[in-house]
Amino acid sequence: MRESYIGQLLVASSTVTDPMFANGVCLIVHDDETRVIGVMLNRPIEPNSEALETILGETNPKNPEPSQPRFSVENKKSQKSEIAPPLSSPILPMGSRSLHIGGPLSGPIVALHQIRDYAEAETGEGIYVAAQKHHLVDLIRDQDEPCRLIVGHLGWDPEELDAEISSGTWHVIPASVDDVFSPANDMWPSIIRRATNSSLAKWIGLPDANAAGELN
Repeated sequence: MRESYIGQLLVASSTVTDPMFANGVCLIVHDDETRVIGVMLNRPIEPNSEALETILGETNPKNPEPSQPRFSVENKKSQKSEIAPPLSSPILPMGSRSLHIGGPLSGPIVALHQIRDYAEAETGEGIYVAAQKHHLVDLIRDQDEPCRLIVGHLGWDPEELDAEISSGTWHVIPASVDDVFSPANDMWPSIIRRATNSSLAKWIGLPDANAAGELN
């Protein structure tokens, strides 16, 4: 039986040059016998009022139809994202909240956070996932805890991801709160050495990733 990757970070190898994945850090949030799903953690975009209104289900006073976020994540080949110029939102205080492209596959806005009461699932110790509207609204309004809002995701067949990891595209380490909520620009540089050591430990048969640090 294959090992589940839920709660693990996929850290892109320094040899990866694809713009979507280079210097990327991905958190695995779902893993079963048919599909593995992850979200990129360090691909920030500027939050805008349309995206926030979508979360709330609010409407624009000048337009009776519900607003939609002015960004799109196209297919895996184009790997292009577009957003509107940043707008201030009187609806929700963004504060420390950040909005990220989770990957080239479309999906609902989800939140990663640390509050059990606002969660539908846990992925990694103390790292929670929310997608329900009332949880998202509460999280955005609660400015006391860090929260990452993510739109889009990555997906693999289990065998496909196993092959990418075996080829060295991704290093795998357990997710921690400090890693997941660290600043996007600093995330990959602060993790990559530890992640590389973890892979090296597995390749040469050391009993655990911590022992890899002794090689340096």
